[in-house]
Amino acid sequence: MPNSIIIAIVVLLAIVVIFYVASMVLRKKTEDRIIALEERKEDLFDLPVQEEIDAVKKLHLVGQSQTIFREWNQKWIDLSSNSFADLENHIFEAEQLNDSFRFVRARASVDASESQIELMEEDVQSIREGISELTKQETINSSKIQDSLDLYQTLRAEITDNADRYGVALGELEAQLDNIETEFNQFVDLNSTGDPIEASEVLETAEEHTIALGAIAERIPAIVEDMTVKYPKQLEELAQGYQEFLAQDFKLPESVKVEERLQEVRDDLKQTSIFVENFELDRADAQLEQIQLNLDGLYEIFEAEYKARRDVAKNASIIKDYIAHTRANNKNLLLEIDHVSQAYVLTGNEMGMIRGYQEQLEQLEAGAYELLDVIQENAQPYSLLGKEVDTIISTLDDIEKNQLKISNDLQDLRKQEKAAQDAADTFDREIRILKRYVEKRNLPGLPQVYLDKFFATSERVQTLFKELNKVKVNIDGVNHLVDVTTEDLSNLKDATDELVDKARLAEDLMQYANRYKTTNEAIAKSIARAYQLFERDRNYAASYEEISVALDAVEPGASERISNVYHNTKMTPDYR
Repeated sequence: MPNSIIIAIVVLLAIVVIFYVASMVLRKKTEDRIIALEERKEDLFDLPVQEEIDAVKKLHLVGQSQTIFREWNQKWIDLSSNSFADLENHIFEAEQLNDSFRFVRARASVDASESQIELMEEDVQSIREGISELTKQETINSSKIQDSLDLYQTLRAEITDNADRYGVALGELEAQLDNIETEFNQFVDLNSTGDPIEASEVLETAEEHTIALGAIAERIPAIVEDMTVKYPKQLEELAQGYQEFLAQDFKLPESVKVEERLQEVRDDLKQTSIFVENFELDRADAQLEQIQLNLDGLYEIFEAEYKARRDVAKNASIIKDYIAHTRANNKNLLLEIDHVSQAYVLTGNEMGMIRGYQEQLEQLEAGAYELLDVIQENAQPYSLLGKEVDTIISTLDDIEKNQLKISNDLQDLRKQEKAAQDAADTFDREIRILKRYVEKRNLPGLPQVYLDKFFATSERVQTLFKELNKVKVNIDGVNHLVDVTTEDLSNLKDATDELVDKARLAEDLMQYANRYKTTNEAIAKSIARAYQLFERDRNYAASYEEISVALDAVEPGASERISNVYHNTKMTPDYR
């Protein structure tokens, strides 16, 4: 037998073996999937779904709960009757196809079966959850009802035991309690006949109504207390007080309508009662706030009149004496002004002001006597009379304050004159000290600018003496001269310091520069120019500038060093 045939036979046998092995592997895999499907089907079928449905049937559900239950029950019937049988057929078909080595169709059938069982598992899970929810709701209703009933019973007992605290709202509170009780009865009926879901909704509504009514009931007693006790009591107090007010012959401003305002409060209390009866508690609170404002306003009116009466009685008794006192002050001031004006020039129009006060006092006195007659007749409200009395007192206070200021200013003239005289003496003494100080410096002469400043300051001091020696001293002019002279003398002292310092330093620098005179022609020339400026021109500042620049050129910093030594050892002048 040729080798080629042998090889072909071997290859063919190998192909057959490989195909057989592959077929067996595929068959085994599909078989394993079918077995897994069988197990999932059995597990799903063994779930106690029917027992759970039978347990819910015993609850005798009705209404919405019954409708939901029927939907889940029908879904389970369809699933157990049709879907399981259909799944069984698909699994059986897959087994037959797999045993006959039709692996592709078998695999497709297994895929379809797996998809189908997944849907069935989801449906069963939904059915069990729905059934469980119905059972759970029934359990929740059974446990929740007691808490809700306790809340309701506590509220009813509170309202019943304290009925007088709720006033006009009691009827509506009891009606609402009856409505809530009806809702609880409705819940019991629904729950007992097997409709836990709808019963739960009714129970939740009843509980919400109980809580809301409790919140309303909690607010009502305080409102009723204010409406029936607090404000009526204040209203009665005000009404009685008003009668006593009239009996004591008090008057009120025309704009104050007490009777109308009292009636407005009574009407507001009636309106508040209506709000409370209708459970409009926010509006009732707002109405009570307005009532409080009205009552407080009336109290303030009466208190203001009583206080005004006391103030008027107190202040009216002093008006006459106060006017007389102020007029006496005016008279004394006129004499004082006449006396002072003989020695001083008065520039503040003091005489005109005092005469103006005299006219003002005459007008005040006439008005005050008329006002006192009105007060005596008790013809106007004390609050208005008090304002007029206060105006008179305030005007008298202002006049007296101004009188006191004028008197103090007049008395202060002598002090100011004495201070100016002392200042003039001081100025004169310091001028002489300055003159002696400059003379002792033994300078060749003084610059004209300095002399002009010195003589101008001296003349200013003499002018001050002349003003002080006049028969009638003008203190304002004298004080101005003191200020100007003080500034002039300060400037003269500064100028003296500058003059003496520059002269002394110019001499020191020229003396120091002499050491370079024979060896440095520029220094020699500079010394000559500085000496000429010093001796002939008496320009000590220019002399210092000339020699300091030249000296620093040959010995940098020399002029500053010498200047520092001078200022550090310089004695303080007598005029400082």
